[in-house]
Amino acid sequence: MKPTSVRQTLRRMGGYFKPFWLPLLVVGILLIASTWTQVKVPELIGATVDCYLAPVNLATTGDTPAEALSSLAPSASQTRESRCTLESDPSKLTPSQRLAGLGRMVLLILGLYVFTSVATGFQFYLMTWSGQHVLRNLRVQLFGHMHDLSMSYYTEHEAGDLMSRITNDTEAIGQAINFALLQVVSGILLLLWIAYNMLKLSVPYALLSMVVVPIMLLVTVWLSGQARKAFRAAREDLGNVNAELQESISSVREVQAFSREDENIQNFMVTNAANRDANVKAVSYTAALAPALEALGYAALALVAGI
Repeated sequence: MKPTSVRQTLRRMGGYFKPFWLPLLVVGILLIASTWTQVKVPELIGATVDCYLAPVNLATTGDTPAEALSSLAPSASQTRESRCTLESDPSKLTPSQRLAGLGRMVLLILGLYVFTSVATGFQFYLMTWSGQHVLRNLRVQLFGHMHDLSMSYYTEHEAGDLMSRITNDTEAIGQAINFALLQVVSGILLLLWIAYNMLKLSVPYALLSMVVVPIMLLVTVWLSGQARKAFRAAREDLGNVNAELQESISSVREVQAFSREDENIQNFMVTNAANRDANVKAVSYTAALAPALEALGYAALALVAGI
């Protein structure tokens, strides 16, 4: 039975992953840990600056009065010393103590960066390993299913189109499993963690910076929907290209006997051009997504900075 919804498709795909629950569990743990380090490193860098590099009083320095920032300040206190979570009183540290503390923090931050890199590498390895095993099982099942189909099915469907479904569609599933799925989950976790930290620091600033988020969601949903339709059309055109190739190659003797080389070449050029145009249209939607979101991000930054 063919899936009738995305939920049903995901449920069926989840069944292929059940035998590989252990590596996927490790991937989940590493994903949470690496996302935590990505969020924690900027906090440690800020604490290092406040404790060892520039422990100055914000209430008595700078061009902007502290009273003007009191409603939007990240914390109730206006001193860097109070935001220093590494030392009880950073203002009393000697230069040698500051240098030693700075060295410890540099090593800690460097260690977190190394851990993040190693964890990310293991994530991709385990996800790719699991994905390749899933694809192997999927191809075996497809191959067996093709032998169970009736003769009338092969009469109604071209061999090139069937080959395109088995090879190209399966490869597209593999790309989604190996890379896209991990990136999507990682991005969602990172976004939620950053939003939580922003709200913890300053609710007004956080809400102000999130004004453009609904617009981002609308743009993403619209462009993703258009890209999905365009890529589906591109895959159908690719099936037509493969069908044209299979038909021409399998009947090459008849083509040469009736001198139809030019007609077949012309038909293939038309089909191939349609596939090219469909792919260009699909890529144009995906290419527009990143600049659109980046522009909205800069708009949010300008809005916060202007306030």
